[in-house]
Amino acid sequence: MRYLKYIWYTFTGMLIMVGCEMENNAVEILSFSASDSVAVSGQGIMLYCEAQDGDDDKLSFSWETSSGTFSTRSDSTEWIPPYEKGVYLLTCKVSDGLGSSDARTISVRVNLPTPVPVNGLEWTLTDNGLLNGPNSSNDNNTGVTDYWDGSVENADYGWNITAQETPDREVTQSLQFKVENSANCVEEGGNPNTQQGTATANIQITGSSPVTLDLYFSGIGEAQSAGYDLIKFLLNGVVIGDGQAPGGGLGCLSDSVLVNPADQQTLDPGSHTLVIDFTTNDGAYHVDAYYEIELKLLVPR
Repeated sequence: MRYLKYIWYTFTGMLIMVGCEMENNAVEILSFSASDSVAVSGQGIMLYCEAQDGDDDKLSFSWETSSGTFSTRSDSTEWIPPYEKGVYLLTCKVSDGLGSSDARTISVRVNLPTPVPVNGLEWTLTDNGLLNGPNSSNDNNTGVTDYWDGSVENADYGWNITAQETPDREVTQSLQFKVENSANCVEEGGNPNTQQGTATANIQITGSSPVTLDLYFSGIGEAQSAGYDLIKFLLNGVVIGDGQAPGGGLGCLSDSVLVNPADQQTLDPGSHTLVIDFTTNDGAYHVDAYYEIELKLLVPR
């Protein structure tokens, strides 16, 4: 597209307008790349498109492909590949809005996620000592209110659990045991009981290769005495990690728990039992206390 530039001259009292055409310089894509040449279905990769305009016009970017979704329309975007294996062509188009544009296409191979060969990662959850009775954290008495979203403020008392997520070569899930405040830490209606909870998973590793287990845990416990708000993790009957309240003689306050972290475990093909065991160990000085556990099963690369 060409456009007219008007120049005004004054000559012997007469106003003269002269029109001349100005060239609209080309848009050029300098580079177009992806953060990886191979992607996994459902897991985003970044696309980067660098362009220049000879007139420094404002540029607009658009993205095209046969499947999947893009997150933005700027000079970079995240592409979420579809759940179908194959090679996909991705195109970046750049325009100055005045008729000049450029486009470039790259290819990305998409693979389906590698599943973790596991059965039985389903939790049996029990709790005792809650004011409304065992497994009272929901109406179905399962210890779970639907699936917890993972945030502390949306947790119920007793056990909370998130839905399992299955990215490439992983299964991840979070659990939490939330403690009701003790009777001495509220004006009325506090819980005078020792509160306990157990979460058990019978894990079956199928196939012929081992899978690794990672456990991360943290929490808030009483700041009065150590030796309370106890948690321990047992794999096939062996303790692999534990934690307790920080203590400190501060009464009805809470602080970060003391953690003896669990090392990464190797689960050979076959059956394994994972137990998470929690107890307040008494009924006093519990305020805003909880433990949160993140579990990951991974297929080694």
